[in-house]
Amino acid sequence: MNASRLTWIRSILLAAGLAAAVAARADASCEATPQAEVGGKGVQAFKLADGGHAAWSAMHINIDGYGRAYHRNNRQAGAVLHLCVGGEVFLPDGTRYHGSASQATCTGRFMTDVARIEAAGWADPSVGVVRWYGVVAEGQVQVAGRTVKGVKPVLQRDGSGFYVSPTSLVDPTVTDLADQRRYANPLRVAAAVAPGALLRAGVKQGSFGVAIRSDKRIAVPFVVGDAGPRIGEGTPALARRAAGLAPTDEISLANRYAGAIEGKQVLWVFFGGPPTVFNHQQEADLAARAQAAFNAWGGEDRLRRCMESVPRS
Repeated sequence: MNASRLTWIRSILLAAGLAAAVAARADASCEATPQAEVGGKGVQAFKLADGGHAAWSAMHINIDGYGRAYHRNNRQAGAVLHLCVGGEVFLPDGTRYHGSASQATCTGRFMTDVARIEAAGWADPSVGVVRWYGVVAEGQVQVAGRTVKGVKPVLQRDGSGFYVSPTSLVDPTVTDLADQRRYANPLRVAAAVAPGALLRAGVKQGSFGVAIRSDKRIAVPFVVGDAGPRIGEGTPALARRAAGLAPTDEISLANRYAGAIEGKQVLWVFFGGPPTVFNHQQEADLAARAQAAFNAWGGEDRLRRCMESVPRS
């Protein structure tokens, strides 16, 4: 091969290498393009060059998946969430209301209606039904011309009297809906909520991301484990770690929201990409996979750049 041709080949390879390096730097950047409505109510999300999404938001606590979340007797039985935040009542006259509409509704009207509906077997349209969205529930009933699904709440198989609290991320090897182990334990699994618009934009349940508080600066890789109204909700495992708090295997009314913070103080980054398969017996492996995804995305260096360049609008 003559010298001129060798020089030409080298120039081509050099150009290709430079192009690849430029592309890599572009993918590792935090150039952010606003995405309307993707972040959910009140949250502005931005699309990154590699297809991921980022947003500044709060750190609210999502306790779904905890085995002591909901009980018929609420806090008297040790439940950390009131039943009223998990259901919507449909009455025979066409009236419908969420149990959490107000404090008075929660502890008064809702619990009175639940008692009547439960006494009637949960599925009597002449009495009314509850559409449970915070509790695993079965069956459907026609009430005042509406088909209401998920009306009979499922008790945990362990006989504790607690209802099954679900997450969108499930262990496919546990097929019994009454087995709480089917769902991601929020005290052990650092998981984030993704709004519907973000899921439609390509983020999947079981994909990974990272969250970091602007004051603590502790990067916490997470798995997308549930759906919700907006970016800005994480499990206690995620919130506690981001706040520099020790993990716990039990929470109470007093510490259930430990690690929460209001305002646009947390940068959430959702990497996108293929989802992982959840196995409740391999929680440590799930955390390792989340960390590996964070490292592949760009790790601490890229996250620091994102904190500086993603607007807090």
